[in-house]
Amino acid sequence: MKLQTLRTARRDKGFGLIEAMIALVILAVGLLGMTRLQARAVAGTTESQQRMVAQQFADELLLRALIDAANSGCYTLPAAGTCGNIAARAATNAWGTAVGAGLPSGAATAVVDANLRLQVTVNWTGRESGATRSLVVTTDVRS
Repeated sequence: MKLQTLRTARRDKGFGLIEAMIALVILAVGLLGMTRLQARAVAGTTESQQRMVAQQFADELLLRALIDAANSGCYTLPAAGTCGNIAARAATNAWGTAVGAGLPSGAATAVVDANLRLQVTVNWTGRESGATRSLVVTTDVRS
């Protein structure tokens, strides 16, 4: 009986090492997949955060224009038409500068059309994708 056990032990020698190596390969593939999933989640979060910042910038200018609808010509960027309120023009220029600083390659335009609708466009470059993103928001600014 002892001889039979000895033969089985010799034949099975090293089998545990092969099992451990297979387990390590499976673990490595799983960890690599988790790392890739985490990277995609971070990229998606970054793009989402940039979109939210762009929306906040657009809302800021739109709300200023709605509050001061009598001076809607002051809220165009680049400056167009006449502006009766120097503070509103300065605030609009400062807003344009803030968009450029707050978003990667950020740029903004604001146009009042013949129907007195203010259209704000915010452009930026996505950090992860490198693609140009754009957000367009329009509101009515009739007084």
